[in-house]
Amino acid sequence: MNSIHEHERIKTVYQQTEKYEQLSLVTWEKHWDNDIGEDVWGYYASFKIGAEWVDEQESLVVTTKRGMENIDFLGMFMACFSSNLAIESFSEIYSIRADQPTINAPSLKGVITPLIVLHFLGVVSRIKTLKKGYVHRSENIRKVKGRIRILKNERTNIALKRLDRTYCEYDEYSVDIPENRILKKALLFAQRMLSAMQSHHSYDTIHQKLAKTLTLFENVSGDVEIRDIKFIKSHKLFQDYAEAIRLAKQVLSHFDYSINKVSDRGNGVVPFVLDMSLLYEHYVYGLLYEAYNRKITYQFNGATGYPDFLYSSNGFKAILDTKYIPKYENQPLDTYVIRQLSGYGRDLAIMKRLGYDGLSEESPTPSIPCVIIYPEESNKKKNPFKGKPLSELCTKRVRRLSQFYKISIPIPIISK
Repeated sequence: MNSIHEHERIKTVYQQTEKYEQLSLVTWEKHWDNDIGEDVWGYYASFKIGAEWVDEQESLVVTTKRGMENIDFLGMFMACFSSNLAIESFSEIYSIRADQPTINAPSLKGVITPLIVLHFLGVVSRIKTLKKGYVHRSENIRKVKGRIRILKNERTNIALKRLDRTYCEYDEYSVDIPENRILKKALLFAQRMLSAMQSHHSYDTIHQKLAKTLTLFENVSGDVEIRDIKFIKSHKLFQDYAEAIRLAKQVLSHFDYSINKVSDRGNGVVPFVLDMSLLYEHYVYGLLYEAYNRKITYQFNGATGYPDFLYSSNGFKAILDTKYIPKYENQPLDTYVIRQLSGYGRDLAIMKRLGYDGLSEESPTPSIPCVIIYPEESNKKKNPFKGKPLSELCTKRVRRLSQFYKISIPIPIISK
């Protein structure tokens, strides 16, 4: 097994190899190597962490950057799910290969399981009214309902002198349909997994959301056969159901359809890839949305691209972009970043969205503040945006640039 940190090189591989070309975690590039003191070609990790199989015997594990090993992923995931927009695009952040054997990666044990479970909970909690459908029942009941199964009734009741009952089959319009059963079953798995996280500061919030969601499913049995799960589908008109069912299957598959395996997976993790730059973007969006709500526009489609966030209030307007680059604390911005945000600041569609109406290609360009948000590791638990106007946080000016600012938003860590 090869194990490296983000941005590091696999030092056991010295030339391009076909089997490494298929991996998502690394790319063949040339980077400066401090140990050697020169540029070196090799397979380097980028902004992604996870575990992948290189071949049938060899695996690759990429963990977070050095100095950021204690990231509180559960806290980050919880912040991401503070808004529905973040939930809708969260599936772009990670991918898993549930069909492949697990990889021994103790350092990643606490990443993928809560991610899958919380993503599922975030999606299913958006369902406000359960779908109903006709469910076929066969029961021995006191009052005739539907069609009497004559032979079954004779053997079960008449032959045994149980004349107060009749064996019937009928269709009932109910919420206890297969789609809801698989969701209920996955919620029970989630409940079992989350019970092991009671010491986490986010547990109460998660528990309340789970309890509220389970209440909605109180009239659903949760019994579903493993062989039937792959055939359960949802109608295209019910988009929340489609995503919830996809994730429910993922949850059940992750625990091998056994609730007894929820808390007993050893050090093995299912092969997965998690894009840390996208996770950080969603994390920051969750904090911004909690603090400013409708003042924030996420991924607006401008003529020059998609800025991460636009902020618009009566007294302050700004273009914000997240960069998962901790070096910005002490080093200047890269030129491409400056050019990117400068282009957004001259995009007429973006300016109109910010409230600059009546502008044309000949109009004087308003000076729009551009803000780079970058990470640092910290044990601060509070949302730094909450209770403060964004303008008050724009105090760190970028030297030799007009209206460019930097804001560090900590990545939460687990205190040791």
